[in-house]
Parts: sequence; structure tokens; C-alpha cells
Amino acid sequence: MNNGELVFEDCRLPVDHLLVQNTALGSAGQYFRAGKIIQAAKNLGVGVACFERTADYVQNYVQGGRILIKHQAVALRLADMATRIEAVRALIERASKAVDEGHPDMDVLCNMAKVYASEEIMKVATHALELHGGNGAMLEFGIEKLFRDAAIFLHMDATVDVSRMKIIKTMFPATAGKYAGPEN
Repeated sequence: MNNGELVFEDCRLPVDHLLVQNTALGSAGQYFRAGKIIQAAKNLGVGVACFERTADYVQNYVQGGRILIKHQAVALRLADMATRIEAVRALIERASKAVDEGHPDMDVLCNMAKVYASEEIMKVATHALELHGGNGAMLEFGIEKLFRDAAIFLHMDATVDVSRMKIIKTMFPATAGKYAGPEN
């Protein structure tokens, strides 16, 4: 991920360059759902890269007189990584299908996909870092970059806690959907 800040000071746009006027936020809402899916899918890509690099590493790196994957603890972590990746992929596919079909649960599923992908791929990246040992922190192996990318997804396009609140407000609009305040 290339993250950075954009600052526009005294920026003027010609009227014919405006995409939406006056109703921009309301009109942009249709893109927020896809945005959550896109974030989750990007994060899935980070997880797949972590898995592929780690699978290659543990099949070729020797520790204790044998390749790493022959150590049961290493093999179990690799299996855990693969399982988490497939679970994330399945939820992203379900959320995408819900958006395509205009399903009533599409908003909650998109937020769930974003939250789940963020947290599960962070676990995958942590396994990758740990299975690489000291090499995981070395720039030439690329795992440290993937780990940082996974970490930033916890905070992109709403933090996971904000996304959780959106899930609950969508699921229980009559109660949790109301802002904090005195009970009616």
C-alpha cells in the first residue's frame, strides 16, 4: 500500500470538472459498499502474498537439520494461514454477490468482510513474520512490508471498531441504530 497525505489549499475546479454537486455525499454512498469489498480484497492479496512467500521459505530453509516445514509447529501454522485466507475469500465472495444482487444484507456483509479480512490477514501476516524468524524483519525478504500493509488495513476505510458499530447498527436499527442518548 502506498499511503500518503494529499493537501489541497486554495484549489479551484472549473464547474465542468465537478463530478457531483450538492448531493455528493449521498451519491457517493453507492461506492462505499464496493470500497469495503475492495479493501477486503486488497487485504486478501496481502495474505496470499504472505502465505506464498512463507510456504516457499519453510520448504527451503533448514533449521535443526531439516527443512522448516518438517517441524510440526511450522506446518500447523502454515495450515492455519491457508484456512484463514480461504475463510476471508469466502466472505468477500458472499458480500460481493450480495451487492451484485442488491440483497438487504449487503451493507452488513460488506462491513463484516472488511472487519474479518483486516483481522484474519493480520494474523496471517503475523504467522509469516514469525515463521521467517529474524529474516522476517529483513527488507530483502519483503515480509516486513507485507506485515505493515496488513496492519494498516485495520485502520483503512474505517477502523475495525467503527465497522463493528456499523454492523450492529445495521442489524439492530431500532435499538443500536440510534445514537447514544437518553432512552425513550
